[in-house]
Amino acid sequence: MRADWRRAWRGLTPRVVLGFAALTAALMLACGVYLYQALQLELGARDRDEQRGKIVLFRQALAGVSDVDMLRRNPDWLTHFMVGHDGLALRVLDARGQALVDSPAALPRGIWLTLGKAPGLVRGQDAHGHPWQGLAARAALANGEPVQLEIWRDGHDQAALLAQYRNHLWWAGALATLVAAALGATLVRHSLRPLAALTAAAMAIRPDTLNQRLDASLAPAELLGLVGAFNDALARLDGAFARLSHYAADLAHEMRTPLGILLGQTQVALSRERSLAEYQQVLADNAEELERLTRTVNDLLFLAKTEHSQAALPCESLDVRQEVDEVCEFFALLAEERDIQLHVAGQLHLPVARAALRRLLNNLLSNAIRYSPPGSVVRVELDAGLPGVAVNNLPASPLPEPLGVLFERFYSQGGGDGHGLGLPIARAIARQHGGELRAHLGDDGRLTLAAQLAPSASLAQARRCS
Repeated sequence: MRADWRRAWRGLTPRVVLGFAALTAALMLACGVYLYQALQLELGARDRDEQRGKIVLFRQALAGVSDVDMLRRNPDWLTHFMVGHDGLALRVLDARGQALVDSPAALPRGIWLTLGKAPGLVRGQDAHGHPWQGLAARAALANGEPVQLEIWRDGHDQAALLAQYRNHLWWAGALATLVAAALGATLVRHSLRPLAALTAAAMAIRPDTLNQRLDASLAPAELLGLVGAFNDALARLDGAFARLSHYAADLAHEMRTPLGILLGQTQVALSRERSLAEYQQVLADNAEELERLTRTVNDLLFLAKTEHSQAALPCESLDVRQEVDEVCEFFALLAEERDIQLHVAGQLHLPVARAALRRLLNNLLSNAIRYSPPGSVVRVELDAGLPGVAVNNLPASPLPEPLGVLFERFYSQGGGDGHGLGLPIARAIARQHGGELRAHLGDDGRLTLAAQLAPSASLAQARRCS
């Protein structure tokens, strides 16, 4: 159960939904704080403006009052200005702090303040605990006697208004967060539909349908790269699977002939009583076929190891010309029997693996001698610009098209006696050195097999060789 919850929370849908909800909540909180503070400041500013206006008005009115006794007897001269202004209160104090005009509301206790020319801010609480705030200013009667003029605002109503506004903001934020989360979930499900379709198409691909590809038209632009990479991987897997199938078929075909010969010879030998010499001849023929099978299996094993080996080669700096001369000397007798001349040209020093180089040269030279007509010349050129070895010969039979077929396993040129693994092994050795084995047919009809034994420079080769 815990694993299911963890897997569910790792999904895109809960992450996007939570992201939408968190982002919306943060934005709503920031907007709510801003709007609340803006409203509070605006209400305070309007109160200040209204109170300043009242102070100017009452100063003018007090300037027409002769003395404090007249004001105490006729407070209506001032209080009738407060009609229709709910929440506002007026109080006038004389220099002793005695109230000359007092509001019917329970205002905070009044005291004579030290005030300048500009009005001063006053705050306090009444007997009921309600907050009041206002402005106090100095004014003068007609006889020059100073009085303190106070305009108060009941803060209780404003606080109730702000609290109600704050509650509305909380509810709006919560509702917006829920709506954003729901819309986020819907948006994610809708956006992931192409991915679900691609997943279903990928799950429908089986070993026998590896030639199928994902339809890029179903994928959004953000997934085109993933679809392309997946299709490329499918193409490589399809090719590898096809080569493996062909390899198994070719291997079975190559093994069937010698095994059939061995079985047939053995059954014929056992069909009746034979002499000792006849049994020895049968065993000798069987041994020859078994040796051929052994060479084929060893070559296949070497080819498999070479093609899939990631280990560094035990390279050493060699005089390739010396290696070529020694291999040509080994094949001199065979070339003489076939009336073929061997010509070697060029000098070359490379960091290569000696045993692998010998095998590559053996395969190229034996292939050239075996498939060249008598009286022809096989040329071996050491090319520093390649860098590598190129073997050039005149083919005795037409070559396949394309020439890449020469490097396929078990391909036998012109029905020769080879088992079709020499050139694939030579190509694998060249690739193991970071190079490549390429075939080229010249205008003169001669075939050149060029083995590049380094990528392009000795630096790249040095990285691969130990």
